[in-house]
Formats: sequence, C-alpha cells, structure tokens
Amino acid sequence: MKFVAISDTHCRHRSIRLPKADVIIHAGDISYRGKKEEIVDFLDWFGRLNYKYRIFIAGNHDFFLEEAKATELKKLIPDDIIYLNDSGITIEKINVWGSPITPWYFNWAFNRHRGPEINKHWDMIPSD
Repeated sequence: MKFVAISDTHCRHRSIRLPKADVIIHAGDISYRGKKEEIVDFLDWFGRLNYKYRIFIAGNHDFFLEEAKATELKKLIPDDIIYLNDSGITIEKINVWGSPITPWYFNWAFNRHRGPEINKHWDMIPSD
C-alpha cells in the first residue's frame, strides 16, 4: 500500500500536484487563518482526490476545527473523509493515529502547555 503525506498547504492545496497512491494524509495546517470557509474549500478539494483513503488532521492554524462543536464537524466532513483528532484508524492492518495537539506557541490552535495539560493527549497514543 502506498501513502502520500502532505501538510502546511495553508489554502494552497489546489495548486499542488500529487503522486498516485492508496492513502493520502494531510497532517495539518489546511487553512491560512482558520476560517470555516477555508476548511470547507479544503474538504471540497480533498473529497474529490482519487485516493482509496483520505485522512486529515488539524494543525495549529486550523482554529475552526478546534472551536466548532462535534455535531457541526460531523455535518461538515463527508463520510468518506477520515478526520483524526486524538483518534486512530486501522487501514488494511496499518494503524494510523492523529492528534493536532502541539506544545504552546503564541496562542495558536490546538496548543497545550507542556506537562499534564499536553501529556493527557499524548498519553492517549497507543503503543502500536
């Protein structure tokens, strides 16, 4: 199985060329300013990509994904796109875990202070 991993497209996703693969993972910073409209545009583009599995994780620019309620995200994210937020999935016996949480830096999205606040997220990561 072939994987493609990208990140930090910051609303420039429509201008990149991607290789063929089975799985694409976007590992954060899909937006520039974290606005809902930017996220919706990304999801429209991402949902049209020709990959068997499409996975994305929010990044520290993706404020809307941190601020939105789970019910709103469920309505917004198509069923054939996998959004990992302190969660994982097994794809053809390969485990993938995604968390947007990063150490505190200038009050960006999904930032947590080092120590117990961030450890509770990182402790969720399975050993496999």
